[in-house]
Amino acid sequence: MTSFRSRQRGIVLILSLIMLMVLTLIAVSAIRLSTVNLRSVANAQTRTEAMSAAQRTVDLILSTNFTDNIAGTAQTLTVSEGGKSYSVVVARPCIVRTVPVQNISLDVSRPDDAKCLDTSTNPFSACADTVWQIQATSSSGWFGANVSISQGTGIRMDNGATSAYSNDASYRCSSS
Repeated sequence: MTSFRSRQRGIVLILSLIMLMVLTLIAVSAIRLSTVNLRSVANAQTRTEAMSAAQRTVDLILSTNFTDNIAGTAQTLTVSEGGKSYSVVVARPCIVRTVPVQNISLDVSRPDDAKCLDTSTNPFSACADTVWQIQATSSSGWFGANVSISQGTGIRMDNGATSAYSNDASYRCSSS
């Protein structure tokens, strides 16, 4: 009977070692999975911060009268967002389309519309509504996030400036 008990003790030891190995593998798998999830969340946060930096730069350009110096609008800026620095490259704005404004659609009580009023027999005013596109690309060298956004804006401009921009192919947006 002694030999039967000694065999049982050996089996318990082997089963304990197997269970210990299984628990170790489960713990290692859980650690790896949490590391992958942490990296995914960090990448999503970096992408969101890069997008925010690009959007903030576009908003900054739109808050100025960028049509006064379009060539100076194309630039590279460093923007801090979320404790990290992002390099934001702003392409020169391009003109998407122009639409002549008719005199009858002007509200002469508004100063911006009053300056457009053309008193000649021409049904169109001295202004045109223009649509511009601004593109900003934000990147973080350390994290590798690259985000590109495009935003359009409408601006009422006098016909002289409108013609100058719309007739110059370098200011028109490409169809791609």
